[in-house]
Amino acid sequence: MTRLVAAFAATAVSGVLYALAFPPLRLRALAWIALVPFFAALRHAPLGRRLGLGVLWTLVSGWSVGTWMAPAVASYFDQPLLVGVAIFLVVTLGMATPYYAAFALAYGPLARLGAAAPLLAGAAWAAAELARGRLLNGALGYVGNSPWATLGYSQAGLPPVVQIAALAGVYGVSFLVATANAALAELVAAPGDRRARRGALAAGAVVAGAVGCGALAVGSVPSGAASTPVAIVQGNLDPSVRWSAEGPARTLEAYQRLTRELLAADRPAIVFWPEAALTSFVEQEDAHHRALAALAAVHDVELVFGALRAGAPAGGPPYANSVYRIGPDGALGARYDKQWLLPFMEYFPLPFDTARRRFGRVREFTPGAPTPPLPTRAGAAGLLVCNEAFLPHVAAARAAAGAAYLLNPSNDSWVPDAGFAWQQFDIAAMRAVEQRRFLVRVSDSGPSGVVDPWGRVVAHTDALARATLRTTIVPATAPSPYARAGDVFGVACAVAALLGCALARGRAPR
Repeated sequence: MTRLVAAFAATAVSGVLYALAFPPLRLRALAWIALVPFFAALRHAPLGRRLGLGVLWTLVSGWSVGTWMAPAVASYFDQPLLVGVAIFLVVTLGMATPYYAAFALAYGPLARLGAAAPLLAGAAWAAAELARGRLLNGALGYVGNSPWATLGYSQAGLPPVVQIAALAGVYGVSFLVATANAALAELVAAPGDRRARRGALAAGAVVAGAVGCGALAVGSVPSGAASTPVAIVQGNLDPSVRWSAEGPARTLEAYQRLTRELLAADRPAIVFWPEAALTSFVEQEDAHHRALAALAAVHDVELVFGALRAGAPAGGPPYANSVYRIGPDGALGARYDKQWLLPFMEYFPLPFDTARRRFGRVREFTPGAPTPPLPTRAGAAGLLVCNEAFLPHVAAARAAAGAAYLLNPSNDSWVPDAGFAWQQFDIAAMRAVEQRRFLVRVSDSGPSGVVDPWGRVVAHTDALARATLRTTIVPATAPSPYARAGDVFGVACAVAALLGCALARGRAPR
């Protein structure tokens, strides 16, 4: 019984340490040791216990990373907090637990493979995260937040560490960190075992090699490329204001005022507004269209903004969550309709609606059809609206279609929590490294900012604040290795982990 309690306690501690590596605290170094107690508890545990520990770790880490989720869901849907807690449990148990529980089952056999154990454990972790990010995304049961807070995102903001993402995606970063944790767990569990020491040396060599190459890549960044001046407007308007009957007029006025103040001091080529910056149907409402056209013409600027779109001329359904471009000529020259919608917030996958929340004329969106990147003065913009930035393969598709930079307009004011906001920012930032493209993130409540192709934050605003930002971006055309290869690394990790488990089968535990 004492051993069982100790295993569950170690797993719970591991889940809390894992969360501390993410915003708001961002103690990134903890990610390199956070999994050690969990792995040590799994090492000699019987099959049923490993399964239970995997479930426990997922619940503890998920709750600790997403302390904002239950109250935010309850508030958004106007339901009691208990409903928010229940939805957290359903989402976590359905979207994350199966993958980490599968890893926990695999860790026991892999730990018996001596010096190869840390590398195979790292491969198994990366494979579990790849499965979590891809298996349901795009299927009938699409769930848009499934890749939230995966291990590699804990290292966003550390350019030498994350450069492997340009080759292997965020799963490569996860592999490095998980491998280091597995090596330490083996040393802790068997400090005198020569195989554990050899495994630690092998793992250390792989991690050091990857980080060293990453540091060289960051140090050899080319300079002198032509840049385009851009600006971001972050209105930070309360959702109750934006979605009220007076919301369309008030949001337009607020963004016009902030933009005029910005343009009085500077003259960027493009001004970006966030997702759903306008809660009006700009194609049907001529007064709003004229106001935008006049603003662009007077200042000779290009506006790229989020707004609603109605499919019917009278402003009726189907509705789309759209991003428009308007130039000095006043024409709505191009548009992107969001393709990857959030279940229960933007569409209802079940044939009933239990939410009490109503947003005026719009309650449910329709997915947009594939469209080319949005043409802008800075080159073609690959749109990743809000949660679309969570999906590496969607960003890769944008780059393959000719995007010269990535644009991530987002509507985050429905979760007034800085930790949530920075977690979103870090996820989006990884797409810049993977695709070797500048990424412009435009959030209605912040943080907004620009990330360069090596994961360095060029400039950013604060979370939960009204702000404007001026900076520059550089378009790119060359595909990254990850853009060419896709998730070959992640698939190779899955194959290696499965072969390792097969090899370990029949071996007696150490």
